[in-house]
Amino acid sequence: MPMDDAKAMVSAAGGHLTCKATTDPRLRECNGVMPLSKGVPTLQLLISSVRDTAAVIVLTATVKETVAGEWQHTLTRDFGTPNHKTDNRMSESWQWVRKGQMLRLIEHKNAGIQETAVTLTDGPLLDALGPPPQTPTKPRALKTKKPD
Repeated sequence: MPMDDAKAMVSAAGGHLTCKATTDPRLRECNGVMPLSKGVPTLQLLISSVRDTAAVIVLTATVKETVAGEWQHTLTRDFGTPNHKTDNRMSESWQWVRKGQMLRLIEHKNAGIQETAVTLTDGPLLDALGPPPQTPTKPRALKTKKPD
């Protein structure tokens, strides 16, 4: 998704997104918030973009277990049976992979608080990124010994 489209969607939903450059000129990192609906806390957003295209989108919120269950049910209905993992009853994840794109729902439970994250990753876009560009380095001046 082009970043202009992502920013427009977030803005249309009443949220905001702020982007900053990274050390790699091809990448930008964007953070923001977006209201979802009544009874559901505001979503925290993190978008990593490659050449102004969203490569990784992470939506995070502290939601009731029933809301997270509805998300999992809807995603399963829309995308089919996921790969499912449980980690010591503290974390649970569901993962769908289609055409190199991965959608993952993760629930973390800790001391009665449940944080839920939805991550969408564009594998082909990230795979095509390659290594970061080399930055030219300045040659170091040779130290010479002073005669005694």
